[in-house]
Amino acid sequence: MSRHSHGKLAKLIAQKVLLKLKEPYVHITDNLVGMDESVNEVVNLLDVKSTDVRLIGICGMGGIGKTTLAKVVYHKLSTNFESQSFIADIREASNGSSLLNVQRQLISDIIGDVGFQVPNLDSGMAMIQNRFGRKKVLIFLDDVDHTRQLTALAAKEEWFGLGSRIIVTTRDKSVFSKFKGQFKHCLIYEAKELENFEALQLFSKHAFRRDSPPNAFLSLSEEVITKTSGLPLAIEVAGSFLCDKSELVWQDTLKKMHHGPLKGVKENLMLSYEALECYQQQIFLDIACFLAGYNKSYAAYMWHDCEFFPEEGIVVLLLMSLVKIGENNELWMHDQLKDLGRSIEQQQFLKDPTKGSRVYRQEEGPDIVQRKKGTGTVAVFGGTSKDFIKMPDIRFLHTTSGTLCGDFEDCLSELRWLCWHQFPTKLQATNFCPKNLLILDLSWSSVDEHWGGWTQFKVATRLKVLNLSCCDKLKETPDLSAFLFLELLILRRCSELTTLPNSIEMLQCLVELDVSYTSFTELPNTIVNLKSLKLLKMNSSHIQKLPKAIGMMEKLEEIYGENCKWLEMIPIDIVKLRFLKILKFTCTRLKNVPKLPQSLVSLCLSSSTAEKILEISNLNLPSIRNLEFCFSGGDNISSVFYKSERRPHALYSSSSMKLPSVTGISSFGGWLHCTELQLSECKNLRHILRLPSGLRKLEIRDCPLLEVIDLSNLEYLLELRLINDEICVSDIQRLEDLASLRCLRVRNCKSSKFSGLERLKNLRILQLWMCPFLQTLPNLSNFKNLQEFVLWCCPKLIEIEGLDRLKSLERLDIRHCSSLRSLPNLSHLKKLKMNRW
Repeated sequence: MSRHSHGKLAKLIAQKVLLKLKEPYVHITDNLVGMDESVNEVVNLLDVKSTDVRLIGICGMGGIGKTTLAKVVYHKLSTNFESQSFIADIREASNGSSLLNVQRQLISDIIGDVGFQVPNLDSGMAMIQNRFGRKKVLIFLDDVDHTRQLTALAAKEEWFGLGSRIIVTTRDKSVFSKFKGQFKHCLIYEAKELENFEALQLFSKHAFRRDSPPNAFLSLSEEVITKTSGLPLAIEVAGSFLCDKSELVWQDTLKKMHHGPLKGVKENLMLSYEALECYQQQIFLDIACFLAGYNKSYAAYMWHDCEFFPEEGIVVLLLMSLVKIGENNELWMHDQLKDLGRSIEQQQFLKDPTKGSRVYRQEEGPDIVQRKKGTGTVAVFGGTSKDFIKMPDIRFLHTTSGTLCGDFEDCLSELRWLCWHQFPTKLQATNFCPKNLLILDLSWSSVDEHWGGWTQFKVATRLKVLNLSCCDKLKETPDLSAFLFLELLILRRCSELTTLPNSIEMLQCLVELDVSYTSFTELPNTIVNLKSLKLLKMNSSHIQKLPKAIGMMEKLEEIYGENCKWLEMIPIDIVKLRFLKILKFTCTRLKNVPKLPQSLVSLCLSSSTAEKILEISNLNLPSIRNLEFCFSGGDNISSVFYKSERRPHALYSSSSMKLPSVTGISSFGGWLHCTELQLSECKNLRHILRLPSGLRKLEIRDCPLLEVIDLSNLEYLLELRLINDEICVSDIQRLEDLASLRCLRVRNCKSSKFSGLERLKNLRILQLWMCPFLQTLPNLSNFKNLQEFVLWCCPKLIEIEGLDRLKSLERLDIRHCSSLRSLPNLSHLKKLKMNRW
């Protein structure tokens, strides 16, 4: 061999050795807690057995454990791939040169050549596309914060071989928006906070090096856990700091945590805050200091008027996991983020009291008023006019049972939002002229229609929201003629209120009207002239009839009339509401259902006096997604038929039916694409012979006489629940046909065996409760994917075969099965709950 050949061989060996040494080593902490469920959910999303290419994003706020979760998944799955690459802290690669180094590392890891030259980003992208295309790779990109980083490293699924998986952790979900068109499977997983018991265990591991705190520190530990709100980073930082510290240090630390996150946590969270634009930071601070729990729509009116661009700002905060929107449209923020915002505001105030703009601790309010001139101030307290003269720019004021005294002629001219709960019967302020007021919330107050404050508030001609919820002394609606730009009128739980004035028609900008829990028996006919109204709520009111010309309310999109016990008729004119999407009338006295708008997406109807349940077969709703019925009329139904002329199989999402008098259902004609069905409280139902073949989820609950269920055509069903309070169902036919079933939950079943159960090879969750006649189960060894097996109160069951072969089993819970003789060795299980059996 020539000297030249020796040199090449030596170089090749050196490269191979370097690559072997450079194989990604992923350090995983020994203090893992509460990870199993999240790991399984991410592994299921990745589905390594599938040959498609997948981009999976693990998203969440800073410190929530995204990287730790991804490391565990990476470590668990890495042996399934030809090549792997683990790249940490990509956030730091925000400019061209450092991003090029990241690209070089990725290429080196995957192709196995440490000397491979990459001159620039474009060349690197071409190399990835050309060299990775035939490889099944696992790539982990940690802490991505910009689309350009993903573009340089994993722009398209065509760059990667079949079965490849790219896992990305990020605080900002918007980095994926560009790639959903490039990857057929671009999926998002939201990382979760720890439950309290998990948080306490993690804290104990760091603070005491054990799984639980000693009794002497239990109470203090629980206080710390409350402050951290389940954020793993905050728990670890607090636990590590408090390890071996005295009780006095613990007390001081708790006081410090009351004023903001601890140092290591704050530095981490500040990265997200500093990435926001100035106006987005103002929205963040408003929510952190005050507006968490408030209605987003209310806040948006104020932010619009202050030119904070709330539509864009809220979207950015959502994508960065800095805020969430609750089911009732309320703003939600993690406690650690609220503490961060408040500490930022407090630091600004300490540096310069004239620049701090938010008073967030009620006890400090009056003192701070005496010392500062806020700019764009937000405050929470009451006071005198002399106090507020020093705060000319206050825009949000919230007080409960407070008072305003004095002459306010030169005060509160910039006030946008006044939230005054339990307002006194008498307004002691004079010349109260909040001319720029947009939101007036007087909930739970003692005001009535004769209250003197109405005159002073008439100057607020720009008012958008008037909330008089729970003003139980209000018998008539106050004069609203000055508020021509009003968009939201909330009269909810004004129990003495019986009617709206005819002048309601003057509110041509009104978008939402809520008269729920009032004593209204009818709505004025003039209400049909509200051409802008989109949402009408009258839940639990005494409404007996609706205006006959309701079809004139041309923009109406949602009508809620739940628990309207006196409602007898839906006007036929309702069919003219061509934008109506949601219609709910429950617990009514409806006798029939007229033709409804074809625009409906969700329909919920129930009646105790319906004469013909089959009236529903006359409906023609091509856009329907959710359908719920509860009727007392009717007997046996040969076919629950849903009719649609445009699209014969239009019911795509979910349906819930309560049919107390029905004894049998033979078919669900026309419901082919219904994916979720719940049959509940069908007290006389005895048999169901043919269900919609497109079902993914079926729940049959509290049907005590039900005996026969035919499952023969449900090949796509993923979840089946048979939940009853009384023992029923003696025959579950064709269980073996549920080839796709992943979850089976049965409670109170007469069957002595479950024929065909052994054929359900995709089953992951099996729960059997209170099956008193169950004697045998099939051999479970075929259930290779079973992760959870729960068996409660099956006293005649003698043995369970194949339990020790369930390699995927993570949770076993067997209780009150008194005839069970023995169980095999179960030491390989990750979780085990056992009662005496």
